[in-house]
Amino acid sequence: MTNLITKNKLKIFDSYGGNLDELLKTNKSAEIETFGKSLENDWKIISTKLQNLDHISKRLASYDFTKQTLNELEHIADNESFEILTNKINFYNDFQKIRKILEHIKSLTTNESDTLWAGYKTAELFLIDLNKDIEKIKFCDFATLDRLEIEFAPTSTYQELSLSNGWGYKFSRLAKNFDNLHKKIKTNNYNTDKKYWWKFW
Repeated sequence: MTNLITKNKLKIFDSYGGNLDELLKTNKSAEIETFGKSLENDWKIISTKLQNLDHISKRLASYDFTKQTLNELEHIADNESFEILTNKINFYNDFQKIRKILEHIKSLTTNESDTLWAGYKTAELFLIDLNKDIEKIKFCDFATLDRLEIEFAPTSTYQELSLSNGWGYKFSRLAKNFDNLHKKIKTNNYNTDKKYWWKFW
């Protein structure tokens, strides 16, 4: 599948402030040819997705809306433009860092892991819930983020899991990293400028 969104298309979109008429007035063939026959369609898609991302970044979107938007972006944007676009969501990268923390816990857990003190009869049941949390965090679910604060608390799920399976020495670092990211996201501690929602550079 040809990527509908690329870095070059985003640069052109940005240079005209999202105004397609301005591009058409200049009649710059090289820029128009970058989009090809799908100029109007691609331009509309970029505009719509940027507005969706702005909605998400302002924390006005539901989990389902966020998941759908990000899934669609993965299918229509190349890797470089996907990174550029998701950077429009100020908390996106921090959610992905939390996802990696959970994936690290997953890598330390096997079907033979002792999970009784963590509240699970079997490791398989624990991993089912952990995989669900990883999926939710990937798509920036705030409800799951709040619940994980409890899971990372002292004597709660992850500490008990770590102590029962010989990696308790790693728990403090993982919990500290999570706490810092959680605090940053919840307090919305991000440096934002006054650029228009379509601005990239």
